[in-house]
Amino acid sequence: MDEVDSLLLLSGNDIPFVGLGLSVHHPTLKEIALMGEENFFTGYQMLCISKNLLTVEDKVNLDDITNFDILIAILKERNAVMQKNKYCVEMLLAILFQDCEIAFKDKEISLTYKEEVHTLNSSNFDNFQTILKKMFNTGDEGDSSNPNPAGQYSKKIAEKLRKRHQKLAELKPNDQPSSVLNRYISVLAIGLSLSINEVMNFTMYQLFDQIQRYELKTGYDINIQAKMAGASDLKDPEDWMKDIHPKN
Repeated sequence: MDEVDSLLLLSGNDIPFVGLGLSVHHPTLKEIALMGEENFFTGYQMLCISKNLLTVEDKVNLDDITNFDILIAILKERNAVMQKNKYCVEMLLAILFQDCEIAFKDKEISLTYKEEVHTLNSSNFDNFQTILKKMFNTGDEGDSSNPNPAGQYSKKIAEKLRKRHQKLAELKPNDQPSSVLNRYISVLAIGLSLSINEVMNFTMYQLFDQIQRYELKTGYDINIQAKMAGASDLKDPEDWMKDIHPKN
């Protein structure tokens, strides 16, 4: 399994993915903005798809079915929602593997770089998902002639995704979920006296690191100031310099 060091993540450097033979680009917020926040989170959700979304009953006999099998099966669906999701996956992969030509195939996703082909598949996809989750801190049922073992499970997961899209579509314009990244970028820029452009050059990992540290430091300062002003019966403030990236 490819290990991802917290210092490497904090540095913003690309992440070596030995199992693929390529490095995963660690995108800045500015690069993520190119595809839009909603499209980014949709692509991320799809790439982090998991059979754990299924109920205990549905997980029976899943030993031979991988998360990658389910992803590929879902991406084969022809309905409009899943085709948009596929487009979001492709956009995100294009950011993560810059200068690579991306092609979706029956049992793999090929990434061609300088005529050398690398493949995401069932054997390395779980490691890829682990890298993504650390970086971002944030189907066709087939037929009798071409059975797809992941089909029945991908359908269940695809239905969950469809319902999520439907709920979002039913919201009134003024009720649309606010941008998480917009809010954090704005808060951090004011809190640390930085320009928006400076924060936009952070990675998402760096953004959430700084937001968490800023909240700890602010809480610590307020607590100390209150004690100096004579407040009593206050709990000791949380150590704002504590390790916020403990090893798993």
